[in-house]
Amino acid sequence: MTCQRCLESVEIDVEASFNLAVAPSEEVAKTLPRHYDPLIVEDEDIELWSVVEEELILNLPVVPFHVDCSIQTSFGEIAPEDGKSKKPNPFSVLAKLKADADKS
Repeated sequence: MTCQRCLESVEIDVEASFNLAVAPSEEVAKTLPRHYDPLIVEDEDIELWSVVEEELILNLPVVPFHVDCSIQTSFGEIAPEDGKSKKPNPFSVLAKLKADADKS
Protein backbone atom coordinates (compact mmCIF):
# COMPACT_ATOMS: atom_id res chain seq x y z
CA MET A 1 0.00 0.00 0.00
CA THR A 2 1.04 3.65 -0.14
CA CYS A 3 1.88 5.55 3.05
CA GLN A 4 -0.46 8.54 3.22
CA ARG A 5 2.17 10.61 5.06
CA CYS A 6 5.26 10.21 2.85
CA LEU A 7 3.70 8.50 -0.22
CA GLU A 8 6.27 5.68 -0.14
CA SER A 9 5.27 2.04 -0.21
CA VAL A 10 4.41 0.48 3.15
CA GLU A 11 3.88 -3.15 4.09
CA ILE A 12 0.69 -3.75 6.09
CA ASP A 13 -0.01 -6.90 8.11
CA VAL A 14 -3.68 -7.78 7.77
CA GLU A 15 -5.48 -9.94 10.30
CA ALA A 16 -9.12 -10.88 9.96
CA SER A 17 -11.37 -12.81 12.27
CA PHE A 18 -14.90 -13.76 11.30
CA ASN A 19 -17.45 -16.43 12.18
CA LEU A 20 -18.98 -17.52 8.91
CA ALA A 21 -21.78 -20.06 8.74
CA VAL A 22 -22.91 -21.46 5.40
CA ALA A 23 -26.70 -21.65 5.21
CA PRO A 24 -28.71 -23.20 2.37
CA SER A 25 -31.61 -20.73 2.75
CA GLU A 26 -32.74 -17.54 4.47
CA GLU A 27 -34.89 -19.53 6.90
CA VAL A 28 -31.93 -21.63 8.07
CA ALA A 29 -29.80 -18.48 8.38
CA LYS A 30 -32.38 -16.96 10.75
CA THR A 31 -32.02 -19.94 13.10
CA LEU A 32 -28.24 -19.56 13.46
CA PRO A 33 -26.81 -18.11 16.68
CA ARG A 34 -26.30 -14.34 16.48
CA HIS A 35 -22.49 -14.48 16.63
CA TYR A 36 -22.34 -16.14 13.19
CA ASP A 37 -22.30 -14.22 9.91
CA PRO A 38 -24.56 -16.21 7.57
CA LEU A 39 -23.50 -16.92 4.00
CA ILE A 40 -26.64 -17.93 2.13
CA VAL A 41 -25.76 -20.16 -0.81
CA GLU A 42 -29.15 -21.56 -1.88
CA ASP A 43 -28.43 -23.44 -5.15
CA GLU A 44 -25.28 -21.62 -6.23
CA ASP A 45 -21.63 -22.57 -5.96
CA ILE A 46 -19.49 -20.38 -3.74
CA GLU A 47 -15.77 -19.83 -4.21
CA LEU A 48 -14.21 -19.81 -0.76
CA TRP A 49 -11.24 -17.78 -1.97
CA SER A 50 -13.44 -14.81 -2.98
CA VAL A 51 -15.16 -14.85 0.44
CA VAL A 52 -11.81 -14.79 2.26
CA GLU A 53 -10.50 -12.11 -0.10
CA GLU A 54 -13.49 -9.85 0.63
CA GLU A 55 -12.99 -10.24 4.38
CA LEU A 56 -9.31 -9.33 4.07
CA ILE A 57 -10.12 -6.27 1.95
CA LEU A 58 -12.64 -5.14 4.57
CA ASN A 59 -9.89 -5.34 7.22
CA LEU A 60 -7.39 -3.17 5.32
CA PRO A 61 -6.69 0.20 6.95
CA VAL A 62 -8.47 3.19 5.45
CA VAL A 63 -5.36 5.35 5.82
CA PRO A 64 -2.16 3.26 5.67
CA PHE A 65 1.03 4.78 7.05
CA HIS A 66 4.46 3.83 8.36
CA VAL A 67 4.55 3.50 12.14
CA ASP A 68 7.94 5.19 12.19
CA CYS A 69 7.18 7.74 9.44
CA SER A 70 8.68 11.15 10.16
CA ILE A 71 7.84 13.89 7.67
CA GLN A 72 7.75 17.68 7.61
CA THR A 73 4.24 19.15 7.39
CA SER A 74 2.87 22.69 7.52
CA PHE A 75 2.16 22.03 11.22
CA GLY A 76 5.74 21.07 11.99
CA GLU A 77 7.50 17.72 12.04
CA ILE A 78 5.44 14.73 13.04
CA ALA A 79 7.20 12.72 15.72
CA PRO A 80 7.02 8.99 14.89
CA GLU A 81 6.78 7.84 18.50
CA ASP A 82 3.61 9.72 19.44
CA GLY A 83 2.29 11.20 16.18
CA LYS A 84 2.14 14.71 17.69
CA SER A 85 3.60 17.87 16.26
CA LYS A 86 6.94 19.19 17.56
CA LYS A 87 5.74 22.78 16.91
CA PRO A 88 5.46 24.81 20.12
CA ASN A 89 2.01 25.23 21.63
CA PRO A 90 0.70 28.79 20.93
CA PHE A 91 -1.22 28.71 24.23
CA SER A 92 1.94 28.26 26.28
CA VAL A 93 2.25 32.08 26.34
CA LEU A 94 -1.14 32.28 28.06
CA ALA A 95 -0.08 29.67 30.60
CA LYS A 96 3.02 31.74 31.39
CA LEU A 97 0.93 34.91 31.78
CA LYS A 98 -1.45 33.10 34.11
CA ALA A 99 1.45 31.76 36.18
CA ASP A 100 2.91 35.27 36.46
CA ALA A 101 -0.50 36.65 37.52
CA ASP A 102 -0.85 33.95 40.18
CA LYS A 103 2.54 34.93 41.69
CA SER A 104 1.43 38.53 42.26
